[in-house]
Amino acid sequence: MLNLLPLWALPIFLAYWVILIVLLISDDREPALTVAWLFILVFIPVLGVFLYIFIGRDWKVVAQRRGWISTMLALQIENLDPIYRRNAAASARFRKLWAGTPAEHIANAVSAQEVSSILPATSIELYVSGHDKFARLKEDLTEARRFIHLQYFIWERDRLTAEVVGILKQKLSEGLEVRITFDYLGSISFHKSELNELKTAGAQVRADVTDIARVNYRNHRKIAVIDGEIGYTGGMNMGQEYIDGGERFATWRDTHLRITGQAVAALEKLFAARWYERAKGREDLFKPEYMPAPDPGAAETGTLLQVTAQGVENPWSSARRAHMIAIGQAHKSVWIQSPYFIPDYSLYDTMIDAALAGVDVRFMMTGVPDKKIPFAAAQTYFKKLLDAGGRIYQYEAGFFHSKTIVVDDEICAVGTMNMDVRSLKLHKELMVWVFDQGFAHQVRDSFVEDMEHCRLVTIEDVLSVGRVAHFGHQAARLFSNVL
Repeated sequence: MLNLLPLWALPIFLAYWVILIVLLISDDREPALTVAWLFILVFIPVLGVFLYIFIGRDWKVVAQRRGWISTMLALQIENLDPIYRRNAAASARFRKLWAGTPAEHIANAVSAQEVSSILPATSIELYVSGHDKFARLKEDLTEARRFIHLQYFIWERDRLTAEVVGILKQKLSEGLEVRITFDYLGSISFHKSELNELKTAGAQVRADVTDIARVNYRNHRKIAVIDGEIGYTGGMNMGQEYIDGGERFATWRDTHLRITGQAVAALEKLFAARWYERAKGREDLFKPEYMPAPDPGAAETGTLLQVTAQGVENPWSSARRAHMIAIGQAHKSVWIQSPYFIPDYSLYDTMIDAALAGVDVRFMMTGVPDKKIPFAAAQTYFKKLLDAGGRIYQYEAGFFHSKTIVVDDEICAVGTMNMDVRSLKLHKELMVWVFDQGFAHQVRDSFVEDMEHCRLVTIEDVLSVGRVAHFGHQAARLFSNVL
């Protein structure tokens, strides 16, 4: 393929090719992965360089070289420290309640990996219906007094977005600040006329992750922050199909959270950090006016939670590691929901270890796929987990998009992270860990209700797959990094 290059470009390409190989060998990666990329670069150099640029670079290393991580850490520490200090009693209460339990180990690990501490929520509400969630969100948007910050992986153009845009236009006319960011590739298929109308009306609207070299690494988070006092996150993007299933599905089952109080700072921190980076430091949203106002009594009475977030450029995959700690240290049960099941091997082995040890491991995914290849790849992970004693459920009433985990019926997490390689290692994700038994029971009960609409996968189902279909499933698994 080198002969396809013009003569003047050949020396430049070869120099770049050599530099890539040196950097690849120098990076701290799994040896098997390094060898695989070396093989590609050596034997198909032109295509190999192209593939490496788009899906092979270790952005943790790139970010460290460019100083992104240290800059953002310093900014977050400086601005979040006052909030964590004034809520120190919440951390002390957490240590007293959860000492020596998996909850304490999860919290310790998250705090060690990122700027995140225990914060109290004045209220926390669970939404398992898009209709209910968006009805409440529209009420909160209508009642906003100072600012609205919205971040979604997908922003569609339909009946819901028309209603939301109408509300936002009204708030802009009242003098409120409105900022919206959406993932460029995640929203690429939807017309931007409504968002452009908001721009014209005075909103700041920005597409995220527009760098072509990072096209494989999306911002999958969903965050809404209103006046620094109300926050939303979970699996639902901005679109009508998250309410009624749209044209493709009979229903759409998802999970979202609404929180109020001091804990909203953890969501605003993530929005502010991404906005700061996209604005190249020209706009700082870490200021006190964008954070929750002090509440002296919150630390003693609020629901205790901690937000863990990760992205491909971060040195730790803290959300994934929190899952691993939770699964590995569960005493009785660990129930997980995700639309997809293409785990990395460390997390997969942790699930198998827990099942072998007698822990009630249950995994629920969609049985009505939106993408055939990831659904096929998921089948290849069933047998070992079933053999180990785990249980797998496929939701068949519609599309299933919930991302939750419940441990020992005592603690739980709800957020944006799927159980697939893209979420676990490539995307920007977040999970909200809630250290409250009553709330964990709510998430568990929703799991039980979902089981009524599921098919239990058996080992007989797995063994009955024909050779051709099995080969197709294994072939689909090869593309796990780009599914």
